[in-house]
Amino acid sequence: MIRLNRSKDNKWILQKNISSTELMQAYVNAMREQNNEINTQNIQDNLRYNGHYIGRSIGGSLSTMGVRFSQMCFYMFGYKKDNRFIPSATTQLLLKNDANKADLMLVNLFSMQFPHPYSKTPKNFKLYCGRLILKLLLDKRLEQKLYIDECIWFLPFIETISKSIYEELITSILEYRILTYDEKLALFKSIDNFNDVFANVTHELKYYFLQIFADFGVLEFVCDMAHNNGKLFVFTHGTSSYRNDAYISRKKYSGYIKLADNMKEKTLLLLDKHAFDENPNLQADLLPSEWKSDLYELNPLEYLSIIQQKIFDEKNIKNNIKTMIYLSKYGSNDGKDFENALKESFDLFREVIECEHIGGSGDTDIICKIQNEGNITPPYKINIDAKKSKKSTAQLNPKRLILHIEKHNSKYCIVVSSRFAKSVKNDIDGKNVVIIEAETLGRYISKECLSSDDGYANFTRIDKIIEKNYGKDITPLINKQIDEIYSF
Repeated sequence: MIRLNRSKDNKWILQKNISSTELMQAYVNAMREQNNEINTQNIQDNLRYNGHYIGRSIGGSLSTMGVRFSQMCFYMFGYKKDNRFIPSATTQLLLKNDANKADLMLVNLFSMQFPHPYSKTPKNFKLYCGRLILKLLLDKRLEQKLYIDECIWFLPFIETISKSIYEELITSILEYRILTYDEKLALFKSIDNFNDVFANVTHELKYYFLQIFADFGVLEFVCDMAHNNGKLFVFTHGTSSYRNDAYISRKKYSGYIKLADNMKEKTLLLLDKHAFDENPNLQADLLPSEWKSDLYELNPLEYLSIIQQKIFDEKNIKNNIKTMIYLSKYGSNDGKDFENALKESFDLFREVIECEHIGGSGDTDIICKIQNEGNITPPYKINIDAKKSKKSTAQLNPKRLILHIEKHNSKYCIVVSSRFAKSVKNDIDGKNVVIIEAETLGRYISKECLSSDDGYANFTRIDKIIEKNYGKDITPLINKQIDEIYSF
């Protein structure tokens, strides 16, 4: 049987405070109504007013509100930035229409990994925990199910995963499955402080983690009265309470979890595109802000495009945002693939009448013809220059950009790159040229497309910012705009 280091200090740390999906949705709605600011007192008052919070005391606990906020972040509803809650791509859609909440929560589960910005799981745990669970629940050798005691015994102690470890895990689960109740109990008791370890694991995993995804329609708990001869595993929690593996609280029998039938095909699609044993995103590889943006915004967009292909392919959100940002960093040396992706991204602005990729030496890369909202101003043209690397931005020729603006009678030029050399800001000072980082542009477009009724982004807002900030880096201004509009 697979050897795992089982202890309270060496396990997945799963957040536990809210187990009600109704309360979780109410909490997100309460945060949205707080005027873009995380204010635990206001959130508590909102929940109390709407009948979702009572509290153990008259005043309630603000620390409880903070813990609940952290749990929302753990379950991939969003993340904290400058005392604001930035909703994930799935949360934006959930607030817009919760009819597909099971699909959205499937994406959240698929996204969950260790390391996690809102979990104190030890650093030696590096895996997509959600993908592993989903992979196991599709494995026909396990009859596409995991008994609750199997989850408790194996899952939280798996530190890394590979194809060979996965096969060893399958073999071990099957070996465990044929043991008698007493033989399994002996295994549990063989672990130091077993009551403390497994009461904690059972509480986090069964009462909260699995229950939350079951209530959202991703998983199902099924009773099996014959499992373990109808006996429950009971672990002492503290001095007077217990945790057991009943399939539902206060029931006499255990059971198993399975994927909801309507989730199986979508899970297969996700695992076909993204392997369960991929290395998780590590903060060490990115800036902290980039890491969270990837985890909560860009990666879920890609997963959504897979399971809701018709909706997302029509607007090309996945191809034109995720790919554009990737190519800005790692595209071909001549930058042509980045230019093409950037052109497709600008096509997602509703005000863009025409968007043409020109490229080549001696000219701008892209020209857009734009009509702002309300038709208040006549249509105008803008130039867009794609610069693939920091090295190429160090060679930015502002005089040439101005010549290109004059050549096409354009209003201004937007230069897009993954990063800019410090000297660029001085080079464009006083000129009708602005620079913006590709990731910020992609975040803005994706937020807009997900929130709007027609699936397109607003460019008029960007145009107004540019008019007041010629010769500047508008990246921080657009980031501020995103946070003001889409955070709560």
